[in-house]
Amino acid sequence: MKKNIFKKLLLSMTGAITGCMLFGTTAFGAVVVLDPGHGGAGTAGAGAIYAPFMEKVLTLDVANKVKSELEAAGVTVKMTRSSDVEMSLPNRAIFAKSAGADLFISLHFNASGPHDKTGTEVWTSSFGQFFTTGYHLGKSILTELSALGLQSKGVKTKLGSQGDYYGVIRYGTGLGMPSIIVEHCFLDHPYDRSILSSKGTAAFAHADATGILNYLKSTGASLGGGAAAAETHAETPAAETPAETPEAETPAETPAAETPATETPAAETPATEAPAAETSDTKAAEPSAGAGVSKTKYGCPVDAAGNVTYTDAGGTSITFTAADWQWLLSNWAYTGDAEYQLHTLPAADLKTLLDNHKSGKI
Repeated sequence: MKKNIFKKLLLSMTGAITGCMLFGTTAFGAVVVLDPGHGGAGTAGAGAIYAPFMEKVLTLDVANKVKSELEAAGVTVKMTRSSDVEMSLPNRAIFAKSAGADLFISLHFNASGPHDKTGTEVWTSSFGQFFTTGYHLGKSILTELSALGLQSKGVKTKLGSQGDYYGVIRYGTGLGMPSIIVEHCFLDHPYDRSILSSKGTAAFAHADATGILNYLKSTGASLGGGAAAAETHAETPAAETPAETPEAETPAETPAAETPATETPAAETPATEAPAAETSDTKAAEPSAGAGVSKTKYGCPVDAAGNVTYTDAGGTSITFTAADWQWLLSNWAYTGDAEYQLHTLPAADLKTLLDNHKSGKI
């Protein structure tokens, strides 16, 4: 009886911020585990790839910058990966739990099948206090990301046959940790790409760190490890409705090879009408100015050695070796028409992507 009266008194005293409480305590004893999405050798675990951007590289870069900023403010930060390694979603959650995570935050960048979506969004659990914590944390982060010029698409939830749809959220909350996915922007949309290019990953990381710190400050107490802390706030206010309900479509993040639980774009033909497709990305030789020269499906000259000369819409031309051209095509194979996707990109972007691949950065 006295315990219940104490809880009610505590909730009444903190009524203005109770909805924001991370199972109820202050900021700088917090343990935050950052999960840079995707990872692993080659492109299988790369996530979304839109030259010169590759998701697994971006998420690790942003996570390192967020970590530095949070640690400078006195927050304990751990990362599920610190290099380009493959890691399953259950193992990411297990690592976060073993680190004593009060918040488990998975960082991602988005893409969509039709390539026509923009904006920044956060996904959280549909259930109880996990929803309440994730909603307010996500809202705080989105406030900062939208200040960069991105459209805020809100904090969302999605259910699947096993509960929460996304594995990183399902496994994280299953181990007692408030867990969210931050989708920073759409790598395949020119507007979002322009913001990422002009602002840089430092601005995105600063937005994440500021949003996390503002949320932690709002909790007003000292954090003590997700699962144990959950019991201290069995009584919580009713969950607030999310700012935006989930869209009917599956979010379009390209999956890591490790699990189907990340957002995955459907393999489909691009929304913009493409020239009539042929049976392969390199068609049979046609008569041309030089002996032994053929053309690719969309007209790029191919010399006798198999080297392909690509000319972008601005008239810039670059010649790629046969092996380099095939590697570039492999990155967009999931769309069903890889060369068409290449023809939407500047030649300089393709060269940058290839250079990063050869230097081992991706």
